Amino acid sequence: MGILHVHAAATAHELQDIDLVNQALEWLTETEWDVDMTTSYHGPKVALLSTHIKKKKQVASFMKKLEPHQSYLLSDLDARLDENNVVHLRLCLESVIGQKVVLANPEQKNPIVKIRIKLAVYPGQNVQSIAEEIFG
Repeated sequence: MGILHVHAAATAHELQDIDLVNQALEWLTETEWDVDMTTSYHGPKVALLSTHIKKKKQVASFMKKLEPHQSYLLSDLDARLDENNVVHLRLCLESVIGQKVVLANPEQKNPIVKIRIKLAVYPGQNVQSIAEEIFG
């Protein structure tokens, strides 16, 4: 598979059940999430959650959960791919809590999970063909 690693991040406010959010995120990535508690500008506590998926089996399992959206991600690749060969996407956190994977709508202000997928592109390789191999 042409993926080096996947980085994911999310936030949860103290009004949410942080343990439930953490369990849902662990279901999504099958990895442990780092939880960093901080205070927001307005006062309430906020949990900053993040993880790195490096093992091939876990990356493959994560990509399997993205399968229903792969054709859309491939068609929208130009907007999602940066100059460092990282594919950016956002998932709806509320759907992940329900153990479903739904791409976040940019117009809505719902809580999200930020995903960065680092593609393995080496000199002489075409990033588009590698992306088609992964998302195609």
